[in-house]
Amino acid sequence: TDVFYRRIRLYEPIVDSFLNRVANEVFSDSGVHLLVPLKDSLQGFEIHVKQCLECLPGLLTNDADILALLITEKDEAEQQGLQLDPSRHIDVELLLEEYGRQLSNILFEINYMLQRLQSKQDFVTLALSAYRNRMIRMNLYMSISGLSLGIGTASAGFFGMNLVNGLE
Repeated sequence: TDVFYRRIRLYEPIVDSFLNRVANEVFSDSGVHLLVPLKDSLQGFEIHVKQCLECLPGLLTNDADILALLITEKDEAEQQGLQLDPSRHIDVELLLEEYGRQLSNILFEINYMLQRLQSKQDFVTLALSAYRNRMIRMNLYMSISGLSLGIGTASAGFFGMNLVNGLE
């Protein structure tokens, strides 16, 4: 769990830096292309933590496996020719439950970072959609004004060139 916590602490500044950069430069592509590898890496880490977390319930239900984890006490009991006390599995069980709680906390932190990245991606998508809509609206206004000008120019050209008005 210490390794997982250190890895989480490495991801936090990377995610924060990415989110700040994207917030400041919404319409540039300076950091948006880093989103996919960052999300993939976090999701791979999430899968690894989930696999570790899924191993614990199977281990906690098997008392023989829990007693096998008491390596030092098992060796001492074998040297003395005694059997290992089955009630000793409670210590290991508590330790494994604590590891399960810590892994759950790590999983929550990973999910929180993934949700932050997803919400920033949604924000960028909305901002780019709004920008694209403004560009489409401007294109529409330019087309309407060009069409209006074209109709006026065509009618003036037609009537100006082909009508007899007496000033020729």
